[in-house]
Amino acid sequence: MRGIKIGRLKINILMIPAVIILVALGMGDVVLCTVPALLLHEWSHILAAAAAGMQVTQLELFPFGCAAKMQCFAVSRAKEIIVAAAGPAANMLAACALFVINRYYCPFDAAGKLIAANLAIATVNLLPALPLDGGRIARAAFANFLGYKRATKLTAAAGIFFAAVITGLGIYIALTKTINPGYFVMGFFLLLSSITELKSAPYTLIRDFSGKRERMQKHKTISVNRFAAMQGEKLSDIMREFEPGKYNIVTVLDKDMGVLGELDERRILDAMMEKGANVTLRGICNGKK
Repeated sequence: MRGIKIGRLKINILMIPAVIILVALGMGDVVLCTVPALLLHEWSHILAAAAAGMQVTQLELFPFGCAAKMQCFAVSRAKEIIVAAAGPAANMLAACALFVINRYYCPFDAAGKLIAANLAIATVNLLPALPLDGGRIARAAFANFLGYKRATKLTAAAGIFFAAVITGLGIYIALTKTINPGYFVMGFFLLLSSITELKSAPYTLIRDFSGKRERMQKHKTISVNRFAAMQGEKLSDIMREFEPGKYNIVTVLDKDMGVLGELDERRILDAMMEKGANVTLRGICNGKK
């Protein structure tokens, strides 16, 4: 999605109309309380990513959260979950800390709005829909039995569903109470972002492989995920067993459990691009379907 780039910072194009509308409606204080919550959210992602050995190459700021692009795409699912959960967790902890400070130590006027901003950002980002944090957590979990590509498609489709729900809720509130532009901005943003994620799903494994190459160049070693499969298995089924943070190698077995050969991840990806995901392991080993 387009935006304004300032060094590594990218301001999503929807930020401009969102801020203008909120200020015009006399909600400038909401903007002032939301910005520090957004920055806390994303800095938590950055620190978690650094602890996981990843480098942030771009930070994108949008109306209801931030997105950090990492240099190394090939990470384990556990690390992906930890990095994604860091942002919402930080907002929840901040809301709790602000509540305690305001109630028991030092009451201040902006406490309620700061608490609400942190809780809102945490709640929205925990929705199981890409590109939100909850979507990344759900994708990492679903990838264990669906495969990374299908899990990406599922969570991106969930984003489109939640975009429709949020927009519908905004229409209902506008008809029964008062117009709140936040619902429409968020629904529109989530819809466009989810469609982008859905379109990029076929290239997920290729991006993962590129990340592994960068990791090898930097660290000189990478963990291996090795498993065996029967010769008649299709690539679409085999790739469900791939581990995003590891280099995958498949031992191909014939019907008598004899070894026909080994296929590494690079050869499997090349075959998928050339022949499609329905080609069998036997077809790759023999050079035909």
